[in-house]
Amino acid sequence: MRTRTFAITRKLALVAGLGLTVAGTSTAGSGSSYFDVVDTNHNNKISLEEYLDRFTFAFRKMDTNHDSILQPREQLVPNGPTVTLLELKHRLEKQFHRQDKNKDGWLSAREFLAPPA
Repeated sequence: MRTRTFAITRKLALVAGLGLTVAGTSTAGSGSSYFDVVDTNHNNKISLEEYLDRFTFAFRKMDTNHDSILQPREQLVPNGPTVTLLELKHRLEKQFHRQDKNKDGWLSAREFLAPPA
């Protein structure tokens, strides 16, 4: 079950990243340009709020009835499990803290762009 939900989270994150191009912001360049897009206040660090906002983007777009529950019919993955926005945020928060290697509550570019542990 954990592997399946992790796969869904990764697919949502991928779609969120693709959403940047749809929104008109190019991410084809370096990874640091993607960091700059997520760092919405441009203070050279990513807060948990900025992280959650970016990586719930796809969920919010796919949740067509806006009930904060992503039903299988709303997903790009056939027969995907039902997932709530709260569940997704909880998983993303755990991922954020795993990436925050120095435990300062922010992600530097190096922490953000490093492969997830």
